[in-house]
Amino acid sequence: MRLNYLKSYDRSFEKLTSLGQENSIKAIDALIEFIKIGKKPQGLGLKKVRKDYWEIRLSIKNRIIFEFKGDVINFAFVGSHNEVKKFLKQKGK
Repeated sequence: MRLNYLKSYDRSFEKLTSLGQENSIKAIDALIEFIKIGKKPQGLGLKKVRKDYWEIRLSIKNRIIFEFKGDVINFAFVGSHNEVKKFLKQKGK
């Protein structure tokens, strides 16, 4: 499994506070651990949001959007619930 951070993710990650960035890294680590051992950590909030996109929860407010492409996970966006909805709407066009 390889991890790929898209430019859209990098741009949105840079806009987060340092605590938000730290939480983002922890959430991705938890996702990777879940994939490796199969035990879902409490609070991860993993769910499919579109045909190709999944989300995990950083906090009540913030989410990370990603997609699986074979053995690669492409992290596409991180932001608030409303920002995620806007991102997904743009991708749906």
